[in-house]
Amino acid sequence: METTVDKLEAMFQKSEADLEYIEKRLKLDFINNTTENGCSVEENPLMMLENLRAIKAKHTELCSQMKEITAAQKQSMDSIRNSLNSVMELMQHFQQTTDVEVLPPVSSSVQQQPLSASVAFKSTTLL
Repeated sequence: METTVDKLEAMFQKSEADLEYIEKRLKLDFINNTTENGCSVEENPLMMLENLRAIKAKHTELCSQMKEITAAQKQSMDSIRNSLNSVMELMQHFQQTTDVEVLPPVSSSVQQQPLSASVAFKSTTLL
């Protein structure tokens, strides 16, 4: 049994060495062919493959960053919605307990005014 395992291990080592030799030989052939044909470095298939690997790595990194940004954006929007809902509930409670109505802004196209000037109060108490 051990001799079979040893033979398999030797075969794998030989095939790995053969693959490394083939890879080196192909790289050398690519380099020689591009120089013989007068091609530029950008047209070298080996350089193209290396550039493609770098582009794939950058793409993966950007996708990861995009997912993080999307998650942070969702969390921020949820927080803003919760805060806005709390403010609306407080305003409704304020209106109900004080008999004062807060008028909504006239239009959204009007530039933002300071908070003290943009909130108009209308008393609903009868004299």
